Amino acid sequence: MTAIPTVNKKLLRFGALFLFLLVIYTAWLVACWPGILGQDSLAILREVDTHREFQANKPAFWYMYVNWLYGTTGRVEVPIGFQMLVAALVCTRILSWLWAQHMRKSFAYCLFFVALAPSVVYYSSSLYSDGIYAVALSGMLFEIWRCWCLRIVDKAAALLLLITVPFALLARPNGILNLLPLLALAWILPRTQRVRWAIVVLPWCLIGLYGQFTYPYKNPIGTIFPLTLYETVGFLEHRPMGLWERNEPRVTPRTTEALTSSGKSLKQISQFYDHYYWDPLIFFTQGPALLTLSKDAKRVIVREFFKYNLWHNLPAFAASRINIFLYSALANGGIPDPTVAQYVLPQTKSVSTTNVVEWPTTPFLRDWFEFSMRYRALLWAPWVGIALILIGCRRLLRERQLSQIAIVGTYALQLAAVFTFSIAGEYRYLLAFFTAPLALLPALYHTTSRDV
Repeated sequence: MTAIPTVNKKLLRFGALFLFLLVIYTAWLVACWPGILGQDSLAILREVDTHREFQANKPAFWYMYVNWLYGTTGRVEVPIGFQMLVAALVCTRILSWLWAQHMRKSFAYCLFFVALAPSVVYYSSSLYSDGIYAVALSGMLFEIWRCWCLRIVDKAAALLLLITVPFALLARPNGILNLLPLLALAWILPRTQRVRWAIVVLPWCLIGLYGQFTYPYKNPIGTIFPLTLYETVGFLEHRPMGLWERNEPRVTPRTTEALTSSGKSLKQISQFYDHYYWDPLIFFTQGPALLTLSKDAKRVIVREFFKYNLWHNLPAFAASRINIFLYSALANGGIPDPTVAQYVLPQTKSVSTTNVVEWPTTPFLRDWFEFSMRYRALLWAPWVGIALILIGCRRLLRERQLSQIAIVGTYALQLAAVFTFSIAGEYRYLLAFFTAPLALLPALYHTTSRDV
């Protein structure tokens, strides 16, 4: 008998892994058909349904993506199914590479504790951009690391970058930071390889720019103002000791004037301050609706925050950042139940229905989800990914390998950004660090002499 060629073995292994993941992902999707829907899902669906009369304030690409797959079919399961297909493809690509490089422990961890982790499967099957963003970012950074080491963009890398770049760069507001390793890769590639890089990356950059100009938002929320507004209101929280009253004011008089220009008193505003969410300050019907403040008032709040308010309330600011980060990291926040879809769909123009098929695996998968939710502080927490980021930063101080700097540095920058600017204790904002081992384990622990 003739031996099976190595290439065929790789294809068989890839196909078997891909089919395995796809079967499990599909079984879960059927169990929560047509997918996980929440308030953000409803917002983007309503934006598509109303042709943007209602605006969800999501990245333009996310609107374009949902409009393309849901707007043309009326079926919520179409965009969800597509992103699950992409997630399975990215995970299979990295898992196959880990097996080929004899990184068996990394393979096992990434398969059972990342690719099949409850949080990854859950958010991959939801109409939230966070799940596909997290997996796509890992896939994109993995391919950047390979291309960096090889100094070429091979066909496999070109295909994976073509699939992952739009989600990693354009699906979330902080995705723009992920352009940095792509630009660094273009800088170190030989001139002939830059052409292939440009063919893959530049069209998505142009699509991103097109979306920004074609689908602008009437009242964009931004990044700096939400943080300064939320923390400023937090600085005014009632202090029983009353120490501030005997010293300097907590916030400047101009800040107080700007906050109350909405017609609400400081007492009324403070009643809607939540230690984990800024939503009551802007979205609650009975709340102060501070997003409607005038542009001048918003400018005053931002300017006074950096001029006085932050520095005179630094301990409170640091405590708030740690509080929200830990709350999110322990898998708290708005995690909608799989049954919420039955309440969301009637509020849309979708033709999708819930629970169209009951597979034998459905009760088991639902029980599996409930079990993982009870122990989510252990099973969903992103501590391994964060630990790898810290280990990578420490190693970079000693070795300074450029290929590792591009990968670890991107995750470190994202971690710093999420820690500093998060104004809601949402676990999904940290999901990218849960999936980070997909890229960091190869980049940090690949030690064989085989080709990457």
